[in-house]
Amino acid sequence: MTNQPFFLGVNYPWANYAEDFGATTSGHRGLSLPENLSKVKEEFARIRDCGVNVVRWFLFADGRGGFLSQKGIPFRPDEFLFADVRAGLEVAEQCGLKLCFSLIDYLWLQDRTGKPAEHPNEQVLQFAAGREAFLQRVLIPMFREFQKHPGLFAWEIANEPEWAIREFHRQPAAKMHYADFRAFAEEIAQAVHEFAGVPVTLGSASLAWVRAWSELGLDFYQAHYYPVQDPSGKSGLAKQLACLPPLDKPLWLGELPAADDEASGYSLNTSLTECREAGLLGAAVWRWTAPEKTGTDAHLGSVDPKVLSAWNSAMSSRNASA
Repeated sequence: MTNQPFFLGVNYPWANYAEDFGATTSGHRGLSLPENLSKVKEEFARIRDCGVNVVRWFLFADGRGGFLSQKGIPFRPDEFLFADVRAGLEVAEQCGLKLCFSLIDYLWLQDRTGKPAEHPNEQVLQFAAGREAFLQRVLIPMFREFQKHPGLFAWEIANEPEWAIREFHRQPAAKMHYADFRAFAEEIAQAVHEFAGVPVTLGSASLAWVRAWSELGLDFYQAHYYPVQDPSGKSGLAKQLACLPPLDKPLWLGELPAADDEASGYSLNTSLTECREAGLLGAAVWRWTAPEKTGTDAHLGSVDPKVLSAWNSAMSSRNASA
């Protein structure tokens, strides 16, 4: 058992995917609206009562809103983005929590050429000029606006970008070159260090891939774990963590399923304890909000507050008696 701090988290990935921060073409449904903020305050109070420290939340997601663009080139945040982000940070701070904002979901990085456009900003990250404009005109102003905010845990560059990169994922939508994304991610990391004053990380889809991001200048590594990554059931989380080559920065498990109907031997309690005993920076359970009935993660369910509270209490008792 290690005595170093363990940042227990939950994923509150979205209230409405890609619409929690800023406006979209369908209007503004963001967090700063009183009815939305009231609901989140209630949820965050319940999250805090489970002994959680960190909430991970998708910000731009697939890029459909939060900024204004012309001919596919972003030129500034929209009128609601900062108000929505500020609302989230303030309610987190009031509840004694910190937010890990995941800036970009892999869906936005994937190439949808030949398919009907779902929103005007789909192709922004598919070319260098769009990526650079997004960084300079949207991200950096946001980093400046919330510099060293006490409600921030970290800015996360992207959620599982490997699913959009051809060197990792041999699917038609994964057309981005590793070198192109790596250069973009490194620029974001540098911008966070220069303008934000908080840690920066990246949410790798797998423990096996986390070392691919070792030269970005991240403050801590992040990987996700699901039993499906070990279909034989022979390695398991503890063994994967034990076999992981040494890292030069702490590791946080940003997604760990609350349950898994398709993996009979999976236990959240056991997995959290394995993370704790492996000396990880922490782990965040997927997910607090209930999954959509037709979502790919429907079989994973959502957090049972009683289970999380019981695990946290047990760990606190063990630490007190150590």
